[in-house]
Amino acid sequence: MQFLGQPDPDIGVCECAFRKRIPMCQNANQFPGLVLGTATFGVAPRSDDVPALVRGALERGITSFDTANSYGNQPEYDQPSVPSHRIRPSSEELLGRALRGIRDEVHLASKVGEPLGRSRVDGPFVGLLTRDHIVEQLDLSLRRLGTDRLDLYYAHLPDLHTPLDETVATFNDLITQGKIRAWGISNYSSAQTEQLMHVVSESGARPPATHQVRYSLAERDVEDSGVTAAAQKFDIPMLAYSPLAGGLLAGRGAIERAYVGHRRWGGGGFSDDQIGRARRFASLADDWGVTPSSLALAWLFRRPGVAGVVVGTSALSNLDDARRATAIDLDDEQLALLDALRFAEDRPGRSDAVDRQLSQR
Repeated sequence: MQFLGQPDPDIGVCECAFRKRIPMCQNANQFPGLVLGTATFGVAPRSDDVPALVRGALERGITSFDTANSYGNQPEYDQPSVPSHRIRPSSEELLGRALRGIRDEVHLASKVGEPLGRSRVDGPFVGLLTRDHIVEQLDLSLRRLGTDRLDLYYAHLPDLHTPLDETVATFNDLITQGKIRAWGISNYSSAQTEQLMHVVSESGARPPATHQVRYSLAERDVEDSGVTAAAQKFDIPMLAYSPLAGGLLAGRGAIERAYVGHRRWGGGGFSDDQIGRARRFASLADDWGVTPSSLALAWLFRRPGVAGVVVGTSALSNLDDARRATAIDLDDEQLALLDALRFAEDRPGRSDAVDRQLSQR
């Protein structure tokens, strides 16, 4: 295992080498390869701790922030030790407050298209990428974030009930209006990406600037299902979210926490087989002198087509780990050992609600 370039004396990271190695998103306001995810803002970190985490990210050179209209104050995020979703501010509200006065210094992304409130569990997945819904939700997101535009706006999940040309045209119109600078997709299958890019080509619309996908060493279905191949075919940079598979790759202590995997939003935990493989993964990290989370991120940074990683955390030390990962270079033997772990194909701790949503697409 080698480190790229001359490391920073404080954290062992060479930002210059990182930027040369990791491609940037192809839009006017390019973002670096580390993005702070905010899905659990208000839960972990608690509302009062969000400003310090955001400041700490900025101090570490992490200037990209990822949120959504469905993050933070949804009922399945509730835990016994945190305020109820009924009184908890949304992720967008908390992030907007933390960025007050420094909005122009950051890259800000949000999403639309995921069910909200009780409909996330009980309602049909219908009409969430119509023109009316996208425009309505963007205005609400801008208000919560305290800004007049987004740098990137995602179609959070595909909506099979809305014509693709309507969705594509709406995002493009919002760019023309100056309300967003670029648009992206998230959680699209290879076939759905092909269909969307056909509409983009036929209409002459601006293509999506990025595809945000669930991707980690423990969750590689995007490779097996052709999603990564489709992204590369159409030259769409990928952003990987859940890079530690809900804590499965974060080390032995993280695996044993009460809220890991999809337990954070009402789902299940990890299987015995997944935990066993995660422990073997942690042993490799120990042998190589790095933390498990750094190793998991380093593996992702080296995957073809991956332009960046969305890291969600409540601890600044985890952001330092993420920066260290950008300087780790894995050799062929190490990559082979990691590939040999091959976790179970099922997503770790995936909830019944997520399965139901997938079946509707």
